[in-house]
Amino acid sequence: MHELSIMENVLDISVDYAKKNNASKIVQINITSGALSNIIPKWAQLFFRMISKDTIAEEASVEFEILPVSVKCRECKNISKIEMDPPSFVCKYCGSDQVSLLSGREFQIKSIEII
Repeated sequence: MHELSIMENVLDISVDYAKKNNASKIVQINITSGALSNIIPKWAQLFFRMISKDTIAEEASVEFEILPVSVKCRECKNISKIEMDPPSFVCKYCGSDQVSLLSGREFQIKSIEII
């Protein structure tokens, strides 16, 4: 359910951006989200459609790019991408579980397309 509050923030940021650029309509919002961010794009898109009614973003599409999880091994110093089904936080090179998370929890508005 945290998707609702996140998408309220996305809407606010997008509308502010559009107004500052004298736009009449928001066409698309592109978001990058890490695989560990626990964002379910389907729910986020549904909530966005609900909360954007009667705004300049009413018919905007929201597209998600899900970024992989990567870790750096503290032992061999290599960087590994983590498979998420099931998640296994071990180095693919040496098998160590002494890893540091590099990416996977991010959430960012990558671009806002306006007219």
